[in-house]
Amino acid sequence: MSLRNYLLVSILLIITGVGGITIWSSYKASRYEVQDLFDAQLSRSARLLLSMAITDIREGDIHKLQDMLKENAMHLKYEIGTRKDAVNYKTGHNYETKLAFQVWDLSGNMLLRSANAPLAPFSNEEPGYSDRNIDGTDWRIFSLWGRDHEYLVMAAERYDVRMELVEAITQRVLLPFLMMLPVLALLLWLAVGRGLAPLKRVAQEVENRDEHYLDSIDESNVPSEVAPLIRALNRLFDILKNSLEKERRFTSDAAHELRTPLAALKTHAQLAKSSTEVSDREHAISQLLVGVDRASHVVDQLLALSRLEPGISQSSFSVKNRDLHELTVSIAVDLVMLAEAKQIELSVEDTGEVSIQGDATSLSILIRNLLDNAIRYTPEGGVVQVLFKQTPSHTELQVIDSGPGIEELYQKKVFERFYRGDNKQQTGCGIGLSIVKRIADLHKASVRIQNLAQGSGLLVIVAFPAGNEV
Repeated sequence: MSLRNYLLVSILLIITGVGGITIWSSYKASRYEVQDLFDAQLSRSARLLLSMAITDIREGDIHKLQDMLKENAMHLKYEIGTRKDAVNYKTGHNYETKLAFQVWDLSGNMLLRSANAPLAPFSNEEPGYSDRNIDGTDWRIFSLWGRDHEYLVMAAERYDVRMELVEAITQRVLLPFLMMLPVLALLLWLAVGRGLAPLKRVAQEVENRDEHYLDSIDESNVPSEVAPLIRALNRLFDILKNSLEKERRFTSDAAHELRTPLAALKTHAQLAKSSTEVSDREHAISQLLVGVDRASHVVDQLLALSRLEPGISQSSFSVKNRDLHELTVSIAVDLVMLAEAKQIELSVEDTGEVSIQGDATSLSILIRNLLDNAIRYTPEGGVVQVLFKQTPSHTELQVIDSGPGIEELYQKKVFERFYRGDNKQQTGCGIGLSIVKRIADLHKASVRIQNLAQGSGLLVIVAFPAGNEV
């Protein structure tokens, strides 16, 4: 069932149920009130008739009252008719024969009765209200003795008079309600349709999109209940857009950076194949191996950068208390052979545990890139040092090398992807420091670069705030 049909049916069922209960309650209340009202009227009629009968009997003119009853039976009766408050003095009414009277004396003789009253007593001689079925008709009877207990009057009324009044009242309430239901259903259909229009608009907008159109849906002029759905869809579109952008960027970066190494590999392979001299072949093969190393390094850096692209959820990192000194030592051990190949002295300050909050994998990538850059750009016989500095507000990781340094003009640009400055002699792809900056941002740390005072060498400082949370 559609949401529109569900709401329509549910609301109509609720209204019908509540309306039915209300009408039934009104019916029960009306029935009680009508019974009470007619009982009071029956009592008043009995008292009036008893008073008139006693007076005429004592005056010896009982026939006068009898004649009056006959005349009134033809010309003046109470009616609950089809017209509101209708009283017809000329032709009578539909219910004029539904009231009956009997007057009895103490000896059990009937002194007076209405034309529609039976010859037998309506009930026993007990005063008060009673019910009785006479000739298949239900009667409500009120019996009343005179003050001297000499005469008994019985006033009776047919129950169908009362029930017809209750039914008339109920019909007047029920019929408008039943006539209102179709109109109410139509109004509800239109109102629910109007209320669900924003959902339909959002559904159509999403349905008409392709994989390239991931702009946010307009949140203005939408109901508050629909706004969370639109915001959730917009967050999903942002995630998809970032994912696709990341994929396109990675593809573009990989094509850009691998084109030259792969072309060089192909050239060296062709030279090795075509060379007739052993020395030329060995030189081509050695260059081929260097090209493979560079291509592998480029691939590793691209993959690392891809994992750290903006939009990656920080909750995907395993943030725990880490020993920065221990991580640095383990990375330095892996890079010792690279440093020894250039006769570079690589050292890590022995400070004991240096505790920070962070992700071990990303911190290892940060340290490896800093040390790798320092070793690559430090001349043979140089020095690379790692120092630590702890203050109440932050913890610093300092990497110092004896390389050429970076001109102040370019110190900010080196954090851009694929920027390598003027130094093209060393192999690399220019994204090492951009990876360092991204990891530092994830750890809410800062990175700054400064040349050494003597103008030879570079100092890179990564400052982690105390108690930092990734």
